[in-house]
Amino acid sequence: MTLEVKDLTISYGRKTVLKDINFKIPDNTIIGLVAPNGTGKTTLFNALIRFIPLEKGEVIIDGVKYSNASKDIKALHKKVTFFPDQAELYDDFSGYEHIQMYRDIWNKKERDIDGIIDRLNMSDYVMNKVKTYSLGMRQRLCFAMMIAADTKVMFMDEIMNGLDPVNVELVTSVLQEIKKDGKIIIVASHLLENLDDYADEIYFLNHKDVYYTYDRKKEVDEYVKGYIKHDDVKDILPLPEGTMYLANNRVCIPTKDMKKEEVFHIMQRLRTLSSDSVSLGPLGTNEHYLRIYKGEQAYEES
Repeated sequence: MTLEVKDLTISYGRKTVLKDINFKIPDNTIIGLVAPNGTGKTTLFNALIRFIPLEKGEVIIDGVKYSNASKDIKALHKKVTFFPDQAELYDDFSGYEHIQMYRDIWNKKERDIDGIIDRLNMSDYVMNKVKTYSLGMRQRLCFAMMIAADTKVMFMDEIMNGLDPVNVELVTSVLQEIKKDGKIIIVASHLLENLDDYADEIYFLNHKDVYYTYDRKKEVDEYVKGYIKHDDVKDILPLPEGTMYLANNRVCIPTKDMKKEEVFHIMQRLRTLSSDSVSLGPLGTNEHYLRIYKGEQAYEES
């Protein structure tokens, strides 16, 4: 089935924040939601879960429309969860009690709480009071609560915040596992390269709408990518048509019409000048972010 949004519009007074948003997401899908701060990511989440009323538009889950009526909002909240804010945690409750509470509110069937705790490596501290938790431990707890709720649709805002690389990899892996249970998961995150590890598509919000959709399965054209100062670009000229120079340091060189030896040669040249690693592959979330929000810069000498 699907989560479908039609013509969603949200305004605060005379200011329109989102205008005529449309998308349709099938089951077993993770969507990354990307935009600079203040461009409507949280507003979109709040509108979909009805923390704020819809001015215009429809939200449809598995063919059922959910209006602003109280009975529809109540029914919607049985299908949807929003990633808890750490400020909502109770200091004197244990992590186990929080997970159990979310399980009991949303999921009437018996959910294997111990299995969730083991999968997220929380057994060493889950019985302790939350006031003793670090930022990363609290974040894993909030994630565990979402899994225990086990709703059809999950909205997750900055779920990797405060996690070390090991736990970022762990949460990434669990996200990929739970989506296979028919979930629709939308993740807003500033860790752009991490989104490429698990999201099926990336939505970029801009100009009050879903400005661009990056489908990772369809992005197949390969580029040589590296970081290079503007003054050094002259040392790798001429560059083929379609080359992008982003944020005055990120160069993306298309290889579509290059022979293998030409690709190898340009990578070797770039490695001598790049301030970071040089890679070969499709454009990723980071490159699209720079292209959409920062724009392309001229790289040829005037």
